[in-house]
Amino acid sequence: MDETPREVLVVEASDDDVPAIGSFFWAMWHEAGADAPGFTGATEEIIAEIAAPDAIRSRIGGPERRMFLAYRGGQVVGFAAAKTRNEDEIELAGIVVLQAMVGSGVGTSLVQAAVQACRKLGFAKMTVSTEVDNQRAVAFYQARGFRLAGESTAEVAGTVFAVTNLSLDL
Repeated sequence: MDETPREVLVVEASDDDVPAIGSFFWAMWHEAGADAPGFTGATEEIIAEIAAPDAIRSRIGGPERRMFLAYRGGQVVGFAAAKTRNEDEIELAGIVVLQAMVGSGVGTSLVQAAVQACRKLGFAKMTVSTEVDNQRAVAFYQARGFRLAGESTAEVAGTVFAVTNLSLDL
């Protein structure tokens, strides 16, 4: 990586990034805990599954999925993942930033990279969902052009919770 410790570099993930992504997932889990927004229903076993190299490889590229990484000082400090819903719509399936980096622009850089890449791929709309009680995330997405699109429920490992849905025309 050609970056100074203060600069953040956003790249689309590749196989070379797999170990760094796994380390990031574990760091996030230990930093945030199971009750943090974005981790509802997650357990150590679930984190172990998603941090496994084969699981990461299955999510970092290809026609259905994209993953974007924010590096600072050679370490992953945030990621965004997108997955195809249909030929016109893609879901921003997750965006996570280390607590120490919240408010530094990493999240914005990740959203911008995902939006730009998905526009180039020809998608017309991007959606994102977050827990209803995570008003910080709702405000974050709205400040970046997403608009409210209703509420629904989601399930993670048998835990059902309410989510706010947002969308952005690309």
